[in-house]
Amino acid sequence: MDGTIIAAFITGAFTGICGLGAVVLTQRGSRKREHESDWRKMKLEYYKEYVAAFSEASASGSNETARQRYRSAVNNLNLVAPTNILIALYAFQKQVTHIQQGNSHDDADALFNSLLHAMRNDCYPKLSKDNPNFRFLHLNAPL
Repeated sequence: MDGTIIAAFITGAFTGICGLGAVVLTQRGSRKREHESDWRKMKLEYYKEYVAAFSEASASGSNETARQRYRSAVNNLNLVAPTNILIALYAFQKQVTHIQQGNSHDDADALFNSLLHAMRNDCYPKLSKDNPNFRFLHLNAPL
């Protein structure tokens, strides 16, 4: 074979392999982004469910159905939430237990804010420029 033909064959093979590699890498990256997006959407749904259940349980007081819904929402968070959110959630729950025993509400607001900031950052990492001093109101707080 002529050297030109061999060079053309090698160049063609190299181009084909590079093209195939680019397609595979692009497809893999696209699938990863889709998976991360779906995961983020699912977590957002669970976070919304938690906030709604918390609001319902704190507004209705002794309603057993609301407390069950809240417990279910917390259990769902145990499946999807990262460790930093679970730590914030458990700290908030511990403080709420102290309030139910007649202690002060002071720390509960700060822990509630910490939990919501962590949830927002988990779903929308680009919001890390969120003002950390911003304070969320409890959903059942009087306006």
